[in-house]
This record gives sequence, structure tokens and C-alpha cells, in this order.
Amino acid sequence: MIRKTWKIKELNPKVLELSKKHNISEILVQVFINRGINEESFLKFLTPTIADLHSSLLLPDIKKACQRIKKAVDNAEDVLVFGDYDVDGITSLAIFNEYAKQYPGVFSFYVPHRVKEGYGLNKKAILRAKDKGASLIVAFDCGTSSHEEIKLAKSFGIDVVVIDHHYVGREKLGAYAFVNPKRLDSEYPFKELSTGALSFKLLQVLTASDCRQVLDLVALSIVCDVVPLQGENRNLLIQGLSVLRESSRPSIKALCKIASTKQKNLDTFHIGYILGPRINASGRIAHPKDALELFLTEDERRAAKFASKLSEYNKLRRATEVQILKEAEAKINNNIDDNLAIVVSGKSWHPGVLGIVASRLADKYYRPAFVFSFEDGLGKGSARSIQSVHLMQMLDKCADSLITYGGHKKAAGVNINEDELENFREKINTLIEEELDREDFIPSLDIDAKIDFSSIDMDLVEGLEKMRPYGEGNSKPLFASYNISKRGEPQKISSFHSIWLDDGERTFEGIVYDKDIVELLDFAQEFDIAFSLEKNHYHNAPKLVIRDARLPGGES
Repeated sequence: MIRKTWKIKELNPKVLELSKKHNISEILVQVFINRGINEESFLKFLTPTIADLHSSLLLPDIKKACQRIKKAVDNAEDVLVFGDYDVDGITSLAIFNEYAKQYPGVFSFYVPHRVKEGYGLNKKAILRAKDKGASLIVAFDCGTSSHEEIKLAKSFGIDVVVIDHHYVGREKLGAYAFVNPKRLDSEYPFKELSTGALSFKLLQVLTASDCRQVLDLVALSIVCDVVPLQGENRNLLIQGLSVLRESSRPSIKALCKIASTKQKNLDTFHIGYILGPRINASGRIAHPKDALELFLTEDERRAAKFASKLSEYNKLRRATEVQILKEAEAKINNNIDDNLAIVVSGKSWHPGVLGIVASRLADKYYRPAFVFSFEDGLGKGSARSIQSVHLMQMLDKCADSLITYGGHKKAAGVNINEDELENFREKINTLIEEELDREDFIPSLDIDAKIDFSSIDMDLVEGLEKMRPYGEGNSKPLFASYNISKRGEPQKISSFHSIWLDDGERTFEGIVYDKDIVELLDFAQEFDIAFSLEKNHYHNAPKLVIRDARLPGGES
């Protein structure tokens, strides 16, 4: 059983006062405080509205971007709309299409082939724009690091507008307009919007309306790009889920049908694990234009055809991923203990699944993982990280070993020459060893409070339900209880085990999915547990979903 560090938050001294003032349970107040939610924001957090969003006009260069787009419409210019091949990029283009479709003949859409062109703006796309006589490129979910490509476009007299949310370096971009809340000079109050959310903001300014009808697409972008579910992202996701469940959009209806998923029940799980992988699959295994066509069409038959293709691509993606993961693990198992970063490569591994493989390795071994595929000496790679390692900051310090790189704190794309791979491996491991402690490589559980069973009731469970949706930056609240005993042995039920737990005063059912935890509960008579709370619908009572367990006295 992998040891985890339990990081239990200290009780805030203002909890009792705030609980009485707002008529909210003390434990819920503590969870709010742990999430950085101040007193003034309690009610807005529980019941956010679209009116609570910041003005779109506060985004850097958004007025300039809209003025340039409207000028292109007025002058009937040729505009190339360019987007990334993932869910965030595809949905950003679909959102912008709500404006573009009103002006046929002005806008053409383009998504690059992952294998043939790679991520982001590229020379082929710039030359395509030039040959078409385009005078403007609008780039979504990419462009922040496309300095050379933007210079090339400008040399052809083509303006470039960038709508992006990726990490911004100190070098000035040179785009006609650069809408990115992470810009160093940005005064926008919230920095972590997905590009889909930025496209929504752009559409608001272009149309002078609230654009609620596209929030279903914004919800897809937020969940699938794993941006923090805090501030505006959480607000937009809550509004978006409501729109998504009732959406008449052919793409949504077709995806739900092919996945045998009830649209009215859609939640973050369905987006992240059922719809999202299908949308991403065409960009990973085939060409992302199939996913784009799905979201641009208003014809239900065409939507059904493209949704079916995406589902087949997803099956192929899963098979490819399993094979490459198996090969990658075979390469790293012999020296996994010698390195704090996993750097693994293969010949002609499909670039479309490298990110998923890196994610699997990072999760399993709890260290940053870099997975490269080499072809003719050139390596294309994906990286995924853990909480304590900021990928972009580390890659900045290894830049002289890389051709290009870009991304976020926990996910990045990297290109490298094969003869630099060992240098990079050595540099990244040395950097991590110098800047982090070994304790940073022990998985941790952030626990909101240590509580007794006497504090658990249905009011608490229902209050915690209002914290949804859960995800990155708004994890499901976790609690710890000590010196718990069992009333009987764990019983296997379907995909989980059930065990009745007692703290000497009250008894609750515990649910366990991890077989290692089951073994400990089977062995011990008394233990400490870390758990989340859910409703036991059969008994109309709280149930404990056990995330970790340890013998008493194992406090960390």
C-alpha cells in the first residue's frame, strides 16, 4: 500500500462566528476557508449567476481584437480561424462560429494535424493563409509562444489575433492583438480561464449580448482542459452544465447517443471520461477536422456520422495507448528509483497518445513524466507533472536542450533532438533534486478537517453537495476520523467493498474501492480513515467513501 502524507488543515478560529452569522455548518465554513473563499463570497459560491462574471472588456487587447475582426467583416476580407486540436481548441472555434456563421465567405476554419504539423501555429498554416489571400489570422488556444510564425505572417502583411490562456514568457509576442489573462500586464481579476471561456468572452464583446447559448461548449472546455474549478471557471461550469443538459446542439445530442449517455444527467464525470475522450480522439489518432465538423454542423444526420467516427477513433486510441504504456513501463522499471523525473522514449510511438501515457506514468509513480516519440532524430513529446513540480518553470531552465516547448504548470508539449535527450534527462533530474525535497514525492491527501462521527449528518452531506462541481482546484472535501473500529468484515458488493464503521458512539457504512485499503481494514481491528461523504440513498443516511486508511498512531 503506497504511503500517503495526510495534510490536515487546522481549524480556523473564526469558524464558529461565521457559522452562526451565515447559518452554515461549522464544517462547511471550514471547507470554504480551506478553498480560499472569503466571507463576502460565501453566497456567490453557493449560488453563482452569470451576472457575477467579470466584464469581458477587462481582458487585455479584447477591444482591439474585436475591432480588427469587425473591420475584416466590413471589408469582406479573408480570415483564417485557427485552433488547437484538443477539446478546448475545438470548442473555442465552435463558440466563435456563432459569430462567424453570420458572415459566409469571410471566415474559414483550420485545425492542424497533430502528427504532420504539430501543436500550434505553424509555417504550413501561415503559407496556407497567404495563398488564400487572407489578411487576418485569429488563433485560438495557441499562439502565445508562436513568435517566429507571427513574424512570418506579418512579413506577408497578415495580422494575427491570439486568443489563448497558456503560460506567457517575457518576450513580447508581436501579435496585432493578444488576449491572454496570464499576460504580465493583464489586469483581469481571474487568470485561469480556459480558451473556450475566452472565446465566450470575445463573443460577448462582438455581439453585445450575454451569449448564454454557448455555455454548453464552455463547460466542455473547462472540464476537459482541467483548469482550476475556482472563481469564474466554477461559475461558468455551473451555468454551462445547466445549458448542456438541455442543449439542442446536434453535436451534443449525437455524442450522448453514441455513448449511450442520458443528456439530462450530464455531469463533470461524463464530460471528462465519456464525451471528452471521444472529441479528443480524432485529433490524437486521425485528423481533428472530424471533431470540428461535428461541432460546426447544424445537421443531425451529419452530426451522427461524425460522432460515430469519433467513437471508433476512441476505441483505436485506447488500444494504442495500452500498447505504448506497456512498452514505456518496460523501459523505466529497471531504473525508476534512480530518477525523480521519468524520461522515456520510443521509435515511432503515436504522438497522439503520448500525453495520456505521460499522465498514467505520473499518476502511478508520482513524479513528472516526459514521454517522447522519435522519428528521423526528431522527438515529439508530452509531459505531465505532479503538484510540487511546475513544468514550465523547469522547462524554462532546460530551454537550451529543447527545440520548442509550451503548456501549463502540470502539462506541456516538448520537441527535442534525439542527441539532446540524455542531456535533458540529466538536467531535469538535477534541477528537481536541487529544488525539491524527497518528501515532495510522497503523494499527499489534503484533508479539510479532523472530525468525529457525531459531526456527520444529512445536513452536512447536503451542504457539501452544494460545493459541486468538483475537479481541479475544487476537490471533493476530505475528512479524517481517528481510532475507528469495524463492525464486521468488508463485504464485496459489485465494484466496491462495504464495511460498517464505529467510533464508539455512532455507526456508518463505509465504501472502499481500493483493494489495498480493503486489505488493511481486513487485517486491523482499529484504524484511522480519510474519507469523503455521500448520501446512502437506500438508508437515507450519510455514507463514508474511504480514500485512505492507516493504523492508529501513524499521524503525519
